[in-house]
Amino acid sequence: MDWAGLVPVLTTGVGGIPEPAALAAVGDIVVRIIAAISYLSVTLLVGAAVIANAGDLTRAVSEEIRQQPLKTGGFGLGTIVVCVGGYLVVGVIAAGLVERGAPVRVGIVVLVPFVAGVMGGVIAAAVGQLVLGILLLRRFSDDGQPHLWLALVVGTLIVGLTAVLPAGTLIGAATTVLAIGGVTRRLWTTNDRIGRLRAAVWETS
Repeated sequence: MDWAGLVPVLTTGVGGIPEPAALAAVGDIVVRIIAAISYLSVTLLVGAAVIANAGDLTRAVSEEIRQQPLKTGGFGLGTIVVCVGGYLVVGVIAAGLVERGAPVRVGIVVLVPFVAGVMGGVIAAAVGQLVLGILLLRRFSDDGQPHLWLALVVGTLIVGLTAVLPAGTLIGAATTVLAIGGVTRRLWTTNDRIGRLRAAVWETS
């Protein structure tokens, strides 16, 4: 077989057949689109559940983000760092127990925070898309309170369309971090039990 003659065929194509590099590029785009559609379909359903059960809280979170975006983002990043650190600690403890003779199924405990983290991430992504829609549509609303279902659709479409772009996932990540920060900051500032705990810590310090 003439391998020297095969190299130009693979790099330039034959009879209108696209080059392998072009096929790979198209395949990558198709995979991105399918992944974005699948992911956004899930978050759209989760967002619908959020609207049905926590619509007022979502509006409050969006207002929290609008007024204090930097602090909210800081709360979001801090929450993620604490959760990841806690997960790693649980993993190290579980591994240590197994090494010391504990049943192997003790390691399954690590799956509990992992599954909880994945579910929380999906919910936060849905809330982030909803909040994005609220913030974009509030200027077109007479009372500054756009329809939540419309906000969910708009936010989901924007995140979905930008996710196809190389750096588009940063938008989805940013909205998720802000959503996490908005929820945790609101709990930190409005929850009575957390307020009493915070006051007790400050008094002792």
